[in-house]
Amino acid sequence: MTIDLITATKESFEPYISSVFTVETDQGSVSLVLDNIIVFEKSSIRDNHLEIDGITYPPRQAFALTFEGPHGPVLPSQVYRVSHPVIGPLQLFISGFRQDQTCMLYETSFN
Repeated sequence: MTIDLITATKESFEPYISSVFTVETDQGSVSLVLDNIIVFEKSSIRDNHLEIDGITYPPRQAFALTFEGPHGPVLPSQVYRVSHPVIGPLQLFISGFRQDQTCMLYETSFN
């Protein structure tokens, strides 16, 4: 099953909370666990008319996936090839937002 990132919603990712996503880097693979899905309830839906190649896509509420990763190496903010055993490969922009004593937290936003 693949997820279309243009039409993905929080419900698309909910079944995969607590599962491992593998991020491919130049230094090797890094495992991240999908920790949470945050919905930006008070955000307005900006592009209420999105058309690509003649296909109109419905508006969606902005949301973010948060991942827990190892304390090191810290991944720089950029687009990564991410794979999941059920979803398959995805191209996601991943950005670190907090380093705890035992892990690094990352985020991918959809808006």
